[in-house]
Amino acid sequence: MQPAGKVSLDCVDAAELAVDGEWWRIYEDSFPPAEREPAEVVLRSLRASVGLAFRARQDGVTVGIATTHLLLRPAAVFVVYLALDRARRNAGLGGTLLEYAWQTSARRLEEQHSPPLGLVWEVDDPTAAVGQAEDLLREGRISFFRRHGGVELPRPYRQPPVNGTEPVPMRLMFRGSAVPDALGIEALVRAIYFEKYGAVNQVPEEILQDLLWGSA
Repeated sequence: MQPAGKVSLDCVDAAELAVDGEWWRIYEDSFPPAEREPAEVVLRSLRASVGLAFRARQDGVTVGIATTHLLLRPAAVFVVYLALDRARRNAGLGGTLLEYAWQTSARRLEEQHSPPLGLVWEVDDPTAAVGQAEDLLREGRISFFRRHGGVELPRPYRQPPVNGTEPVPMRLMFRGSAVPDALGIEALVRAIYFEKYGAVNQVPEEILQDLLWGSA
């Protein structure tokens, strides 16, 4: 038996991502339909140079995926998706891919003279889960991000509807040199809502305003 090849990491453009069937298989396998934005939205963000897509590959096959959005007001890296093929989980690759996505995205912002204040991302709310198995999965994801420096932000949060009609209860986590104060957290949420979900996903402004004030 040939030994498995070394894992490589890369940042891919929209044309290459569109034809990577394994990338999209992992994407569909890893996220529930309500949290999975249409493929065209992912590709649109890359074409507009506001989003980046990443993959981990082994023997020419994609085994891990990630996407980020480059927030500007304030400058921060928003991790939209991070997932591994089921056979590659719990072996350290997720943390490696997270760091690669952060470093590459931060460098892109710095090239735009917008050094990021940190990394921010959404996690499923364990208190909103249905069933012990899902509870454990959600707690496991939060534990993973804590091990990689993340802290939960003290603010209620709902993800705007990306593939349906209802927002999804979530939590926000952050990693940076200092946790933002209340005003800084509000600025981050506003940037996520309007720079990402409004501008790229085209969620109507009135829905975002309702979520912004309803969750604050």
